Amino acid sequence: MEKACLRSFALVLLAAASVACGTEDPPPPAADSTGGDSSGGGGTTGSSVSATSSPGTEGLDTTAGPVSSSGMADGSFLDPSSDDGSAPLPNGGQCMSNADCESEACFQIPMLGGVCSECLMDSDCKTGTCSLDPTSLFAVCTDGGIGVMCDSDEGCMGELVCSELINTGGLFPLDFCSECNDSTPCEKPQVCSPVYDLANFQGYQGCLDPMSVPNGGGCPVNGITGDGTVCQSGLCGVTTLLDLIPLGVCGECLTDEDCPKGSTCMPGAADMTGLQGATCV
Repeated sequence: MEKACLRSFALVLLAAASVACGTEDPPPPAADSTGGDSSGGGGTTGSSVSATSSPGTEGLDTTAGPVSSSGMADGSFLDPSSDDGSAPLPNGGQCMSNADCESEACFQIPMLGGVCSECLMDSDCKTGTCSLDPTSLFAVCTDGGIGVMCDSDEGCMGELVCSELINTGGLFPLDFCSECNDSTPCEKPQVCSPVYDLANFQGYQGCLDPMSVPNGGGCPVNGITGDGTVCQSGLCGVTTLLDLIPLGVCGECLTDEDCPKGSTCMPGAADMTGLQGATCV
């Protein structure tokens, strides 16, 4: 299960890296195809990662692994044998448009393609939110509990609100049901601060007491600096995930001046297993 969770998060973050960094290699030559064009159904704008869901592409050579008109790859991270065009596909099958799926919901993962799912957005679910499930790798309707992906406050349970957990610079939203957001602040003196569970592709914005988060825990990022109000050390450093996505993490130091004489400040780090705060070494 943990490997599946890590794989899911890696796929999403790989999408961000692909959009931001691009590649210098030329695209592979298109293979000859006699399969004709695939007609697209209307993809509805979806939740969180699916917020870039778009109408199915037309005139797409599915044998060559091309890029669609929306800039998304053909989803080759999924089992290509599932997209043979013979019949509507079950949840989990690779898709190009809603019409490819039994559920009529082709959930688009930016730059990685579509996967047949239970839903595209929160409003498709009778209750809860539409969230990418890290074990099945397709979108499912949830109970709207804390820490699940969302695109609306209405989908989140009770008084929970849909809040941005990780700022991807506009590449795609990573929003999760949380205790607070910009329009729903915490009661003072509590601070709205991220609680990360990177290994399980989960997290939320929580109302935390000042100086309650140990080193290695998440803290808010304001622009390019961290807000150490919630940190036990009072110091919030900013590290990046995949050298791309800024995350705040409580640590022992921000600069060498915060360390004992003769020590240096080793910056914090973030990877798929979690966060590590800065330390004096």
